[in-house]
Amino acid sequence: MSGFPQIISKYKWFLIAWFLINIIQASFTNLHYDEAYYWLYSKILNWGYFDHPPVIALISKIGDTISHSTLGLRSVPILMGIIVLIGILKLADNKSNGLNLFLYVISFPLVTSHIAGFLALPDAGLCFFFILFLFIYKKYLKEDSINNILILSFVIAAMIYSKYHALLIIAFTILANINLLLKRSFWLVAFCSLCLLIPHFIWQFQNDFPSVLYHLDTRSSGYSFTNFTEYISSQILLAGPLSGLVIIFLAITFKPKNIFDKTLKYIALGFYLFFLIYCFRSKIEAHWTSVSTIALIIISYKQLANTIRIKKVLPYLLYPAVILIIGARFVLAGDYLEDKIALKSNFKNMEKWANELDSISQGSPILFTNRYQDLSVYSFAKNKWIPGAPHYWSRFSQIDLNKIDSIYEGKKVFALSYGEDVKWKSKNKLKNSGSFIENYYSYTGIVIDDINLRKEDTLLFLSFKLVNNTNKKRLFLKDSRQKLRLDYSINGTKYRVHLNKLSEKKHILPFERIAFNLPINKINSDKIKLDMALSSNSLRVFNMIRKDYKVE
Repeated sequence: MSGFPQIISKYKWFLIAWFLINIIQASFTNLHYDEAYYWLYSKILNWGYFDHPPVIALISKIGDTISHSTLGLRSVPILMGIIVLIGILKLADNKSNGLNLFLYVISFPLVTSHIAGFLALPDAGLCFFFILFLFIYKKYLKEDSINNILILSFVIAAMIYSKYHALLIIAFTILANINLLLKRSFWLVAFCSLCLLIPHFIWQFQNDFPSVLYHLDTRSSGYSFTNFTEYISSQILLAGPLSGLVIIFLAITFKPKNIFDKTLKYIALGFYLFFLIYCFRSKIEAHWTSVSTIALIIISYKQLANTIRIKKVLPYLLYPAVILIIGARFVLAGDYLEDKIALKSNFKNMEKWANELDSISQGSPILFTNRYQDLSVYSFAKNKWIPGAPHYWSRFSQIDLNKIDSIYEGKKVFALSYGEDVKWKSKNKLKNSGSFIENYYSYTGIVIDDINLRKEDTLLFLSFKLVNNTNKKRLFLKDSRQKLRLDYSINGTKYRVHLNKLSEKKHILPFERIAFNLPINKINSDKIKLDMALSSNSLRVFNMIRKDYKVE
């Protein structure tokens, strides 16, 4: 691409310095539990995962192949971050002092120069393909050749394969240039992009659309005024610790001179508006707008040239912010202050954590029944996927889609966060507990199918089939604690009953299907929201995400 050699030459010492800083940062910053979780993705490469599309799994796989270490895992995001940084400098560059622009870019906490610049997170891939999208889209606007159409299609698909937030980028791009809908080449781009996404659609269908249901339904926490206040304050902070309001003002007052600049403004402000509306439905994670920060940087820096007063004042806000952010990166590195800074507790020393658990478990294998985070970090330390059986009320994750707790069948295991037979306090002052299970019994592979609600006279029945998808006979009642339980809720009202009390049978044979008809309280409605789950030991065996059912 024309102009890149000049940009690289102009900023080469800044880029080299920043690359080395990120290498050092990646080497000395403990593993974030989300990075370890996405590393689990890489152990079983697929076209989709519970929380995210597959690019982060591929990024983690490549990095882990280079070296099973924090630096190895983060090597690809570091390279992506430098490329994105070059792209931003290219799109925002003018004839002014290069140092000013570079310091301006690194004053934004969440862009690729910082968090997404060295951590192995989905945002790294999204930011990388977004910057490619901007350059190829700019070329496409000048010439919709077949070459540009195919490259644009690939980049759009790659963005979506990185993170679903890419759909917002595409939506705001269309809104900024509605005439795209009248171009044949645009529809060819859409068709080619959809074709490239077919493997992911198939994966979603085969797995009952877990990502769609999770992000659109299960993740919704409902209205809370704090969602609004936290969203506003976090976005101002992330636009610049000291200059956030000024930066957002510059973006709002920016007047685009062409379609491309208009697209940047729509993306930058469109993300803010979309999540402002969405925060009345659910809590917003601050980093969800991180990719739009790229557009925010470019247009606000361009607008800065038109506002002399702000241009004179802004350095007094930016430079202290850069020092503050660099200082925060120093604090983030190393193995200290975990008990005093909440953020640092998310970055665990994997070796110490693994050794701590090994000493507590006394040689017994560890079964993780709490959050996916602990399992992920311990698994990374051991370089293998360690089994988990989450509590049935805990949030779903990839652990449920690739559940392997059956390998502990018949063994004595130490179940972390299960019971309180053993209690201890970690170095970071967090309290932990767990219990030993002498003869672990796994019900993984038992599922519920063919669910329907039907009326018979004045009674309402919940009908379903219990299905054993394994080649092992499973007892409904193994012992006083390990027994198969049905948990369900109807329009928010929760119920539970043990399967051994619903059936005369004592077990379910390999690949057997057993029909159940459960009488329930009559509901004065033809449509019912139903949750159904199976559990044992209060540990999740199967869960059906909430669905609407019509009474037959």
